[in-house]
Amino acid sequence: MLIRRLTLDDVPACLELAVKRDWPAEELKWRMILELGIGFGVDSPEGGLAGTVLITPYGREAASIGMMVVSPSHGRQGLGRHLMEHALEHIGPSATLLFATDQGRPLYEKLGFVQVGEVVKHIGRLARQPLELTVPDTQVRAMTGEDLDAVAALDAGAFGAPRRPLLQALHRVALRALVAERSGHVVGYGLAWPNHEVTMVGPLIAEDESLARSLAAGLLRGLEGTVRIDIPPRFTGLSEWVAGLGLERHAPSPMMLLHGTQAPGKREYLHAIAAQALG
Repeated sequence: MLIRRLTLDDVPACLELAVKRDWPAEELKWRMILELGIGFGVDSPEGGLAGTVLITPYGREAASIGMMVVSPSHGRQGLGRHLMEHALEHIGPSATLLFATDQGRPLYEKLGFVQVGEVVKHIGRLARQPLELTVPDTQVRAMTGEDLDAVAALDAGAFGAPRRPLLQALHRVALRALVAERSGHVVGYGLAWPNHEVTMVGPLIAEDESLARSLAAGLLRGLEGTVRIDIPPRFTGLSEWVAGLGLERHAPSPMMLLHGTQAPGKREYLHAIAAQALG
């Protein structure tokens, strides 16, 4: 099983592999991760890709593993473990995050990952529009390029590692991008961005849940089509409010970590993640 580095030229083959596993053909996400990080793959003798794994590094502090896919015709042959071990060797000692599927979790546990949290997927069409929600002494406005320094600093504190390249990439493609300002300081932000046939809402970072809900209301209002937001279950108020707008809650997805006992950063500020493949 020869593992090679993937390039953007491999994106069509990555999408074909994803569809074989009944995953959506999320071209923008595949391209974004390959541009921000690195991907590894194994070619299938029959043509196309037998398996992939993608890494998104966040400075030297952390890395996220996502898009770990093995073709159904190459399952149960050790390919997934081979790819994961290669990815972990490349990452080294950084705190490594991933969100596990039921199928992948046994492998990740064997490799030393432990569960440190969860997120709950909320997805569907908005059955009703959120009202504008204001927070005293706080202004919610459109995010500009000039806000990225302050947004990146706030995000790094919440996530526990620097993610400015990711935030820049999401801001470039965002359908909506908002910041919350208080006394001239950015105290929250959120992004809504297109991912195949779904509008993703996240990351959503805020110093408290009322502020997070105000940002979410601005991001969600008027969105058409399918919308998705992944929220840690500790934010019960935000989760119930989003579900009340018509987005269906699914079973939690475990967040797993290698090289650490708890997720880094101020997770009480991280009200919604960007995407499970991005950590």
